[in-house]
Amino acid sequence: MAKEKQKKKSGEPKDPLYRVIMAVMAICVPIAGYFSNYFYYVVQSDIFKLISQFKGDNTDSGETYGFIGAHKFVQEYLPKLSETQTDMSGVWETLSALKPALISFVVFLALAVIIALVVFFFSCFSKKKLAPLCISLGGVLAMIGVRISFYYISAPLLDGTINLSSFFESSLVSAVLPFIAKLTEFRLTTGYFLMLFLFIAMALWAGANMLIALGDKPQNSQKVK
Repeated sequence: MAKEKQKKKSGEPKDPLYRVIMAVMAICVPIAGYFSNYFYYVVQSDIFKLISQFKGDNTDSGETYGFIGAHKFVQEYLPKLSETQTDMSGVWETLSALKPALISFVVFLALAVIIALVVFFFSCFSKKKLAPLCISLGGVLAMIGVRISFYYISAPLLDGTINLSSFFESSLVSAVLPFIAKLTEFRLTTGYFLMLFLFIAMALWAGANMLIALGDKPQNSQKVK
């Protein structure tokens, strides 16, 4: 009996590689969400295009594109907002229609980060594979929730329900801006897809290791006999 127990113990996989890779992928989720670009936008201006054509530049389509991420927002936009000290009440009133979608977007994104941290701690302090697999699948569902919430944020901005002019207090700017520029594209980009793919990779990695462990059990039992 003692020999059988010893063989069983020696046959139990320690899985250091599994746990290290799982922990690395998990901790990369919040890192990717913070440092990677998360939104991509394109602003179209027919007036700027016409001015460029008058100057002889037919290659300028009048489009201006850019990326927004959490890191860029904290480093560049947040200090400017605190310095200007402008009244944002009008902007919040404009965004009131988007409030449910904005709240759900933030909740799902925060939930995804929390799930990634839970997987990280499971990988560091537990040998279980079923729990990280289920939690990783929960992370995939959270990212799907992020995508659905973002759709309800971007749709009113793209179909003209909410114009760019709504974000400015000046009545002159609000009246002129729709004729100068309009948002033609607004979508999720690198940061979102990195987080989603990391959760999918974690689920596949945990599932594959579970199947390998299950495949090894009959062989171990035969050796004990």
